[in-house]
Amino acid sequence: MSMFRRAAKFLRDVRAELRKVVWPSRRQTTIYTAVVLVSVGIVAAIIWAADTGFGGAIRFIIAR
Repeated sequence: MSMFRRAAKFLRDVRAELRKVVWPSRRQTTIYTAVVLVSVGIVAAIIWAADTGFGGAIRFIIAR
């Protein structure tokens, strides 16, 4: 089997699999995006707070 035939078969298989996918609605996509953005914001705030706290603690220890 030539390389071009294998590539064509691969692309046909990919297309067939993509037709089986159940795509989310616009509303679901908007909700999922909002959930991800809020989650990222919360995790970023936690990391910022931990970094600030540990940085302050290290400065306190070093300044002594």
